[in-house]
Amino acid sequence: MKNNKKTFVLVHAAWHGAWSFDKTKKKLEESDVKVITFDLPGHGKDKTEIKDISLAAYVQKVKDEILKLNEPVVLVGHSLAGFVVSQVAEEIPDRIEKLVFISAMIPYEGKTAFDIISADTKSQLLQNLIFSEDKSWATVNEETLKNVVYNRASAEQIIEATPNLVRQATQPFFAVVATTANTFGKIDKTYIICENDKIISSTAQRNLIEQIGIRKSLILDTGHVPNIENPDALALAILDS
Repeated sequence: MKNNKKTFVLVHAAWHGAWSFDKTKKKLEESDVKVITFDLPGHGKDKTEIKDISLAAYVQKVKDEILKLNEPVVLVGHSLAGFVVSQVAEEIPDRIEKLVFISAMIPYEGKTAFDIISADTKSQLLQNLIFSEDKSWATVNEETLKNVVYNRASAEQIIEATPNLVRQATQPFFAVVATTANTFGKIDKTYIICENDKIISSTAQRNLIEQIGIRKSLILDTGHVPNIENPDALALAILDS
């Protein structure tokens, strides 16, 4: 008998890990859907070294997880993972039922994630990054976490999340992803706009929606990380996508 239960694969953002989706996953599973989360290389419990982390490594990890499954999935990408899931969809489109982007960067016209953030005059990310001496990784300080990354989170939510964050390899932000109209372009897409985002502004998010030609969008009254700030609302938006 065919299993009609939807499968959602949630791909976490930069600096984060599968842990960031724990509460959203729990809420989704209350609706009797299957939810898959995992750590990208160098995140969460995965101890891949910075020098070995790349966008290609992220993409391969997501593909490996999807190819373990027997059914097409709804592939959800948060923030930088918008680039990751776009490349995955380009390479294995038959395994992707739908793409859902959460305040995500999406590749177009050869632009990198860094290009998209740099062009966003309302973004407060780049000026607040703290780089390693060789520029191979970046982090942020407590003030930036509070006022920019988790600007709509409670003090308790920030305290809970912060110890889990890792140094973020910079290579994925400079990687080029090339998508085509016949593969990526034909997959159904929904964009979840985070209206109070200070990493990628809602203006920039709407520009991406227009550039990519995404027909459905939903709005959350959160900052950049709704899975930390309001995981239940994010789960409901994903279900409505």
